[in-house]
Amino acid sequence: MTSAYPTLEQMGIHSFDSISQYRLRREARADVLKVYYHRPAGSLLSRSKKFTFARPKAAVPVEFQKTAQWHQLDDTSPVLRQALVELQQLLNTAGPDGDDATRDSKQQLLQDLEHMERVMKAKLEELRRQIAALK
Repeated sequence: MTSAYPTLEQMGIHSFDSISQYRLRREARADVLKVYYHRPAGSLLSRSKKFTFARPKAAVPVEFQKTAQWHQLDDTSPVLRQALVELQQLLNTAGPDGDDATRDSKQQLLQDLEHMERVMKAKLEELRRQIAALK
């Protein structure tokens, strides 16, 4: 039996009907794909999987790396490109364009900021507990 999503299967993704969304971001020398799952409360299964795809090393000036063109370079992994196609098919979403992409980017940044705030708050509370235990 041939899967409809062979690239995702090769990446270790098998619960296709549990996928709720995915995010793609570009880090310094890699693309990071994060796939999120619908999970019931109290589930021991992970709520997400993270995949990192290295980019080829290129001599690009730092100033250029801060531009929009840098984020649109076509040097992404072919496996990543195929995985994105399969995820879009799976979730019945069209590729982002125009204002939708801007709104999605802003929404993602806000979600990332909220997540980072929760993580930092939890870490600070943990450190305070450890300090209190030392007294």
